[in-house]
Parts: sequence; structure tokens; C-alpha cells
Amino acid sequence: MDLHIPYNWQPEPHQLSVILNGARFKVIVWHRKARKTTLAINELVRWAAAIKGTYWYVAPFLSQAKKIVWQDPGMLPNYVPPEIWAKRNNSDLYIPFPNGSILYILGADRPDSLRGPNPMGVCLDEYGDMKPEIWSGIVQPIMIANPDAWTWFLGTPKGRNDFYVKFSYAQENANWFSSILRASESGIIAPEWLNEARKTSTESFFRQEYECDFLDNANSFFRRIKENAYDIQDIPLTIFPDHKFNLGVDLAKYNDWSVITPFDLHTFIAHIPDRFNQVDYPMQKARIEAAHFRYNRARLRIDGSHGSVGDPIVDDLRHAGITILDDDAVQFTGGEYGTRRKLLDGLAIKLEQDKIKIPNVEWLIQELESMSYQLSDKGRITVKVPEGMHDDGIMSLALAVSGIDSPLKVNNALRQQINRNRQENRSFK
Repeated sequence: MDLHIPYNWQPEPHQLSVILNGARFKVIVWHRKARKTTLAINELVRWAAAIKGTYWYVAPFLSQAKKIVWQDPGMLPNYVPPEIWAKRNNSDLYIPFPNGSILYILGADRPDSLRGPNPMGVCLDEYGDMKPEIWSGIVQPIMIANPDAWTWFLGTPKGRNDFYVKFSYAQENANWFSSILRASESGIIAPEWLNEARKTSTESFFRQEYECDFLDNANSFFRRIKENAYDIQDIPLTIFPDHKFNLGVDLAKYNDWSVITPFDLHTFIAHIPDRFNQVDYPMQKARIEAAHFRYNRARLRIDGSHGSVGDPIVDDLRHAGITILDDDAVQFTGGEYGTRRKLLDGLAIKLEQDKIKIPNVEWLIQELESMSYQLSDKGRITVKVPEGMHDDGIMSLALAVSGIDSPLKVNNALRQQINRNRQENRSFK
């Protein structure tokens, strides 16, 4: 059988520079959308077609590998000749080649599946999301036993973990090859889209995902928390009668806390939140109403996710004539781009850009500092706090600051009238 490899693929210059280098071990640190996975699977197909052996493509999770390279019609189904692809095994995710080679699609979350026939070539994709033991305990011994075998480490930075160690080692060792590709230099992403990405993400996320910077604590979701936390003894929190407020309300579920956060739309200062738990429905409603009137009939942004404790409270508050923004309570839809994530992104950007000030309340600071990027068992990036911690204060604050990007102007004429009234009242007394 005559095979035409590569099939449906022409290496781009930045990909070709990696292929042409003869090092056994290569560390490829490229920005998002730089087509590093495409490079990896085509290199594996090229070797499998040319030299008999076993080859591994390994993603952090098997479900992730299956979705990204096996099921996507633009990936392996597109780059493997049809006569070979037709003989694939859809259950165990492997492709036999006419010369006896086998290409396996594997997940690092199932280390037992990585034991067996020694591979000739291994691509560890998104290595920063894998445990170091995948290399040290499984792949490295194979490489030591077989000096003709090779390994690629690919991904974008995930803090200064083992991926960073491998990249640093490759830069200093002549027997290793390293490649770093930043979005600002590659020209792959159009400048206008790159600028949009910078504006709509946190600086740390942008530097990590697009500029390939290995940052300490890169998985931390919120930045500049302490820099924007004011001491509640140092800043007097005046409720000016001409100021408008939002109230972000996250309601308790089971053992969680209910949190009410007032946010001044003129000063962009979040006032001290009211936090309570194990309070019955009428008392929760009463405390929300009291905060509404105290903060100049503040408008509410409230967690009204379907099936939550918020449903009856939202209905009662609306019937009482209290303004609830968005014409309804906010529904915390899930997913990477769901309502919850959009609220969190908005809060993170405001903190990183020093647009808002938050009270230096210990429990709130702890919540904010604990929230981080995490990879789910399905290979999706999620944002959450560690098991056993709460995020009610975060969500209340995120609700309070959402929907407005810059402070409202103060009505100077009204402010002068208020000051005159105060002077008159003091004189009368």
C-alpha cells in the first residue's frame, strides 16, 4: 500500500522548525491556537507510517483526548489516509498501520493504560496539566531502556510546575530542544483579536495563555486582591443620599452562607457585606429589604437560579416593588461561558484593573485568594474554590459590581443642596 504522508497537511514554518530538529526530547511552549496538537498528531502519524513501532498521543484526560483528536473531523480523521482510518479501533482508540505500527490515543488520568508495549514515540500534550509521575514513573524509564525512542512535551504554561522545569532544562541542555511561541510574535492571531483578548481577560491569564509566561501562582483566578482591599477603620463608608447602589445577593443553599454586598455606583467602593447562615426564609427576606432601604432603595442583583432557595424570595421582593435588575433574578448557568463564569470574569477584570475597592474582611479575602483555575475530569477548565470552602461572598460581590463599567457622575447641584440642608439642620439644632 502506497501511503502519502503527511496527508492533508502542510507544515507551517514554526511547525517545520520543530520537525527538522533532531533532538530526542523536545519541549514546545506555544500560545493557544498555535496548532501544537495538529503538529503532534501529524508527527506521530509520520513516524508510525515510516518506522514500525508503538506510538502514543497522551492528553491529560482520556475523554479530552477522544474529543479533541479522535472525534473531531478536522483532526485525526482528516490527517490519516482513509484506508488506514477505516481499520481504527473505536473502543480502545488505536489505529493499526500496514507496516505493523500502532498509534494509541491515551489519557494521563489512566496511568495503568500507559503500561505495556514500549512506545517508540510519545507526545505529552498539555503536559502542564499532568502529574510529573507520568514522565518520571512511566515514560522516562521507557526512554532510558530504548535510546531510539523520543518524547515531546507540549502545552501552554500552567505556573512554574514540571512543564516549566522541563522547559528550563531543555534551554540549558544541548541534547534537548525547546521552542517558545508568543502570540504577539507569531502572527497567527490577528492583532485586533489579540487586543480584544487582552481587554476581556485578566492580565495574568493573557500573559500565560497568549504570551507563554510561566507565572508563580498562575492558577489563581483573582489578582490584586490585597492592593484593592481597604481597611474598614481607615475609610469612612458614608451612604450619601444622592448615591445609587447595587446590592449583590447570594442566597444560602444548605450549609452555605447568605451574603448581601452593597456597591456604591459613584465611588466604586464595595461596602461591608452582611453575611449570615441558618436563617429562615422570612428573616432572609427581611434583611434584604432592610439593606434595600438603607442603601437608598438600592437595585438588586440576586441569585435566582431555578430550584434554588431564591425563587420564592425573588417573587416576594418583586411583589414588594423592589427593583431586581435584568428583569429577573440572575440564573447561574454553568459551563465555561455560562452566567456564573461571566460574572467572575467581570469581577476579576475590575480588580486587576484597579477599578473597584473591596473591604479588607478576612473571610472575603480568603475566598477570593482561594479561587483558582482547575481542570475537570472531562478536560474542561473550571473556576472554583477548594473542596470545603465557600464562594458565597465572591458571588455576592460579583453580582454587585456587574453591569456597570465606570462610576456614575455625582449630581453637583443636588450635592450642594444636600450640604445646604445639612448646614440648616445643624443651625436649627
